[in-house]
Amino acid sequence: QMGIPRTMDLPILDNHVHLRPEGENVEAARRFARAGGTALNITCYPKWEHLGKPEYYRMVFEAAIGIARRVASEVGILTLVTVGPYPVDLVRLLSMGWRPERAKEYMIEGALLAAELCQEGVAHAIGEVGRPHFQVKKEVWDLSNEILEEIMSIAAEHGCPVVLHTESATEDTFAELASMASRAGLRPEMVVKHYSPPIVEVEKTRGIWPSVIASRRNAREAARRGRRFLLETDFLDDPSRPNAVLPIDSVPRRVKMLLQEGLLSEEDVYVVMKENPKRIYGVEVPP
Repeated sequence: QMGIPRTMDLPILDNHVHLRPEGENVEAARRFARAGGTALNITCYPKWEHLGKPEYYRMVFEAAIGIARRVASEVGILTLVTVGPYPVDLVRLLSMGWRPERAKEYMIEGALLAAELCQEGVAHAIGEVGRPHFQVKKEVWDLSNEILEEIMSIAAEHGCPVVLHTESATEDTFAELASMASRAGLRPEMVVKHYSPPIVEVEKTRGIWPSVIASRRNAREAARRGRRFLLETDFLDDPSRPNAVLPIDSVPRRVKMLLQEGLLSEEDVYVVMKENPKRIYGVEVPP
């Protein structure tokens, strides 16, 4: 199929973006929609200067929910919201002199609030939760894993998906995270690995969903290996680093590229962009 395929009538979800009050927020979402995007999963962003306050998580979660509402009404695309205690919160609380047990309790309170918001239908997943993506002391690593497993049980109890932030994923990482989920009683199909490499075969991800970072190379590789994946930009909406991690219009552009190159058919796009998110979040991504 030559020429630009008609993608305006296809569902196109970017599974992980941050939109911030101090960033472009609604304007960035407009850029996404102009490129053909139809749905954004907006993930809360830490405001570390307030970390440690009793109302911290409510404030951060409500900021994401508020922006998602504005995007839905002003841009007219579907917005999903992912809220949860960020893994690096632990490192920061400990460096502020918090006792490990108290820091854990504080983050679990945040996760319980996220689960309540999911149950109310205001949010769609708990995340990004997990463990630091950089080297930390063994006790911090172990405590992060302990918190993560507890959050997974909270998610299982409340019936909501979990979006993971971890070090770069390998097949071993997927295996470890899947066994953690099964100990917590959470089906791996309810777990999404954010910032995933293009490892998409179910036997390699152990049932966890890879949300593949949408570089050209990754998108092509994911499409060659299967249909069981999501695409994301991890757009940070950071005024000091515009377009980091990837520009917000990347996912619609990658979908067009994959269609043009014959790596995905329109039916495949429906699987990746509509059926997959529906199985995880229970929502219909519109064409």
